[in-house]
Amino acid sequence: MLRMQHIRAVILLAALGTTAQAQESFDDLFEDSAPSEEEIGTKSDADEDDAAADVGSFDDLFVETPAAAAAAAASSSGVRFTGFVQNELAYGYTGPDPHFQHFLTRAKLYLKGSFNSRVSWQVGGHIQYNPVFDFETFYPDRVDRDQKLDGWVDETFLDISAGKWEFRLGRQHIIWGEMVGLFFADVISALDLRQFILPDFEIIRIPQWALRAEYYEGDFHGEFVYIPYMTIDDQGEFGAEFFPFPVTPPPGVNVRFLDDKTPNDPISDYGLGARASYLKNGWDMSLFYYTSPEKTAAYERELRLGTSPQLLFRPIHERIHQVGSTVSKGFGSFVLKAEAIQTLDRLMTVTRPSSPDGLVETDELRYVVGADWAGFDGYNANFQFFQTWFQDHDRDMLFKELETGLSILVRTTSWHPDITPEVLWIRSLNRDEWLLQPKISWDFARNWRAVLGADIFEGNPTNLFGRFDNSDRVYYELRYSF
Repeated sequence: MLRMQHIRAVILLAALGTTAQAQESFDDLFEDSAPSEEEIGTKSDADEDDAAADVGSFDDLFVETPAAAAAAAASSSGVRFTGFVQNELAYGYTGPDPHFQHFLTRAKLYLKGSFNSRVSWQVGGHIQYNPVFDFETFYPDRVDRDQKLDGWVDETFLDISAGKWEFRLGRQHIIWGEMVGLFFADVISALDLRQFILPDFEIIRIPQWALRAEYYEGDFHGEFVYIPYMTIDDQGEFGAEFFPFPVTPPPGVNVRFLDDKTPNDPISDYGLGARASYLKNGWDMSLFYYTSPEKTAAYERELRLGTSPQLLFRPIHERIHQVGSTVSKGFGSFVLKAEAIQTLDRLMTVTRPSSPDGLVETDELRYVVGADWAGFDGYNANFQFFQTWFQDHDRDMLFKELETGLSILVRTTSWHPDITPEVLWIRSLNRDEWLLQPKISWDFARNWRAVLGADIFEGNPTNLFGRFDNSDRVYYELRYSF
């Protein structure tokens, strides 16, 4: 379903943003010239002192000094228009009925500018159209309505720099951890899971409406986040290719999933978190706390008897609390990474028919240890070992008390600097199930990239990867960035 109110907001904000045409645009967040989070976290005390010296009162943030105005005029290039357009085609070749999974064109578009050297802005929008539903009869109508045409407000925010403080107000990504293939400490961003975890993370993540304040002092970085209106994961509709909830109803019983509604009371449905990071002797360490309604719905079950029995599933988002830590350190050609997250009060599905709602509450500890390796010219590899411990395990849960897995990613540019083949393999060590993702990328011209790949699942139909065993696919992507 197209989120028209979000698209209208993008158009309105874009119109307002053009009034800043004569002002300086801030560094393009999506170009190499933009500082990375690591670079920001290691800026020197001298840089911070210089920035602090430029700031007087709060009002001064919106009034440029002559020197700042001169610098802005010297480097100003006006409002910038950036983003990308990408076309994707995926064909599912397994199962009893091979079919086109999608033929999708998506666009991420951004306007960027600044009011002065301390206040900058961005307006972003995401829109996608999937005409596969015009000729493919594989999916139910509810999937057609959900996935054929869609759009939302992408990153749209106001940035304010005030010496050692940085403020961002608006719709934004807040990324507290990043591993390969799976999400661990990256607990804040909502996710578009209608293609499971197969697309790039920049495609999967959906930003949150948030107020974020960051503080820098030497090697210390503090961060505070408040989310008044949550954005939840988009898991699609029952009957979609990668709908994550397997259901096998008894004969004669219809299955119905109610709409997933976002918790929207700013008094009780807020998100709130804080993170502290410190860099010491090359060790980049952080601790964080975050609480919010669970952005991934749990499905409350209800059996309604009568002349037409119905198994009803109601998505719910109960509040959870999460405490976590991340650490990384370089050792020559190796970079060690680790993340751990303790989650309290998470609801999990059980298969026991006598359970009144099909849910149990459990605490959960997840951790991952990984290493990036660049040992040979043109070759890179990533290795990860991860576990999830359900501390209040129920024997009728879909997962074991201790779930263990590993992943291996290998890529190379040794064939040609513009051609990058890679293979990602994610495997459970509890059972024989896995996901294999081979692909080859070709940067064949300036701003152009083509990708050819496959996604191959194996496992039992009730398990994480095995439930998509009939959804193996081949695909291509063609992207133009500007």
